Amino acid sequence: MRVFTHCSSCESELAYDSQTDHDMASSCPNCNHAEKILFSDSIRQSNVVDCCPSCGKRAFYIQKDFSRNLGLGIVVVCALVGLYFVWQDQPYLFYAALGVAVLADGMFYVLLPEVTVCYACATVFRGADKNPEHVGFDLHIADVYEGRTQGHASPDQ
Repeated sequence: MRVFTHCSSCESELAYDSQTDHDMASSCPNCNHAEKILFSDSIRQSNVVDCCPSCGKRAFYIQKDFSRNLGLGIVVVCALVGLYFVWQDQPYLFYAALGVAVLADGMFYVLLPEVTVCYACATVFRGADKNPEHVGFDLHIADVYEGRTQGHASPDQ
């Protein structure tokens, strides 16, 4: 599996391969800050994410491997085209433009693979086998890790 994390100093993206980059210390190519990554036995042997090699936390969620900015761009373009058709007094073409956005979204949802993401440090795991303990995004867990809640959940999940 490919693991994408960020440098703790300059926030540039760092990529690792779980099969070849075992428990290694490396330096960021941009700022030369030393980074240590520790792959668990489950990641190395079973290709299943159980512990984040970057931060050591055990809270993950599953999402589609798709750029949010690209998705937002598609929706904005279709909405603007739709508004043009409303301005031209062609409401059926307005709905058709929005339908194109819905169809594109559905197509991406069906075709794109899932990735596992760490709540604590946003490390992305591409090509990992699915861990049944990992489910979709939970806003409360994200709030706990980002310090925006007064809830009782512990970020050591």
